[in-house]
Amino acid sequence: MSGTKPRPALLTVRQVKVHLRVNDRIIHAVDGVDLDLRAGECVGILGESGSGKSTFGRAITRLLPNVALAHLSGEVMFDGHDVARMPEAGLRLLRRRGGFSMVFQDPLNHLNPTRRIAAQMDEALRSIGDRHKLRARAAELLLQVGLSDVERVLRAYPHELSGGMRQRVLIAMALASEPRLLVADEPTTALDATVQMQVIETLRRLNRDRHVALLIITHNFGLVAELCDRVYVMTGGKFVEDADVFSLFESPRHPYTASLIAAGRRLLQPSARV
Repeated sequence: MSGTKPRPALLTVRQVKVHLRVNDRIIHAVDGVDLDLRAGECVGILGESGSGKSTFGRAITRLLPNVALAHLSGEVMFDGHDVARMPEAGLRLLRRRGGFSMVFQDPLNHLNPTRRIAAQMDEALRSIGDRHKLRARAAELLLQVGLSDVERVLRAYPHELSGGMRQRVLIAMALASEPRLLVADEPTTALDATVQMQVIETLRRLNRDRHVALLIITHNFGLVAELCDRVYVMTGGKFVEDADVFSLFESPRHPYTASLIAAGRRLLQPSARV
């Protein structure tokens, strides 16, 4: 018998439902799903666009956009805290002090175009009162996510940085609160292959070296294969399969998972046409 103790549960999700009101229709964006994530683990949520995976990520972190809700229910427990029913003040405190953070896709929509990166990092680190300590911590975070010329980055406006640099700035800002869980929604979308690998390596280091638990929301098979310990497959607002990453790719149990993997492999194959 192994003497290794199982890692404790960090996030437990039970029967989360998010139904949206769109004109005269009710959309079951998330329709009763369960998820477990342990401390230091990397878990993927894999699915096509419209499967409900991004809505799920926003729901469990209570960062749903301003949408018309027809129904919202379920249990979300983070390290013993009842996130779904926590008052706003307690939720803000949890986000700011070692709780969870979220990194969104499309950094240009989540960085202020009129403010330099230094000012936006200052906002993320507002609990540090001393100006010199604040700037030193900002530089340290940027170095942790693989950005070397930190003084230039801090002086820059978002449009002056590449897509990969902006994405890593967002990750650095999310790390300002020293979270135990980082939720990353399509963190490599719209990046070229080289920059994708840089972002993947950044996330890998955070998970491996700092033991930050990761919840990766994506349609990218390569991202899941590179990073994740376990995977949940989502379609139509439901999880249809969950497995360790090796079992999922080698012997998928659900027909939808098998079709997704087959489609992904076809896209990766070179064309047979001459």
